[in-house]
Amino acid sequence: MPNATLTDGKLHYLDRGTGKPLVFIHGLGADLSFHDPQIEFFSRTHRVICPELRGNARSSKLTGPIHKILDIQCRDLAALMEQLGIEQTVLAGTSYGGVFCFNFVLRYPEKVSGLIIGDALGDTRISSFREALLMLVEYLGLWGVYLPRPVLIAMMRHQYKPWPYARDHVVNFVRGMRRTEFLLQLLAMNRIKFTPYLKQVSCPALGIVGEENKVGVGWMKSAMKEIPQSSLAIVSHALDPTNLCQPEEYNRLVKEFLKRLNYI
Repeated sequence: MPNATLTDGKLHYLDRGTGKPLVFIHGLGADLSFHDPQIEFFSRTHRVICPELRGNARSSKLTGPIHKILDIQCRDLAALMEQLGIEQTVLAGTSYGGVFCFNFVLRYPEKVSGLIIGDALGDTRISSFREALLMLVEYLGLWGVYLPRPVLIAMMRHQYKPWPYARDHVVNFVRGMRRTEFLLQLLAMNRIKFTPYLKQVSCPALGIVGEENKVGVGWMKSAMKEIPQSSLAIVSHALDPTNLCQPEEYNRLVKEFLKRLNYI
């Protein structure tokens, strides 16, 4: 798997298969194995590109002010697409990757022919007491990322016990997590306010969210309803990340979406 040379660093990525391009963006603190089930399935019919975002896994260190982090990472993908000769793609991202995709399509609309958002949110405005409580817990727990790694691993094993495949991946992500850069990206995500601008998205969009994340379902409904050509699928017995908790259903939904776009 190669590295793309950037003006100020490198971007590790996977490029597999032939056909129309399909770019997958991983979740926070993860690596390109985040999309193992999608790489295996879609590389049979498409050219699958999976970059490891700056600040994660084998890509360069993430520096710069928090409010610029998503822009820096999106600029990296735009540069990678140019190097690979890809003018336009269907772009898919889950969790932090979905937030990334919202930012990318708003900044580079000409580069996106279709959008697939999983388990993400469009902004951090609070619309209910439950959301307020969740955000409070999240902010209080930011420094939990610096807990001893065995403690974090035990927490993830417990949380993902019903989903062994996802559990094993998430545990591996915790083992390889770059803690300080993880925290910077989490802080960047907690500043977003994309929802008022999503009506500008002109390409078709599919939202996918796991039913087990009740607040996340609400966040996805709020975001996706703003996109004119959008639909939302709620997947049973799934938690963020849905693409790992229910990979076969996620792949089926994405394949149907690509067929509707005549992107096969």
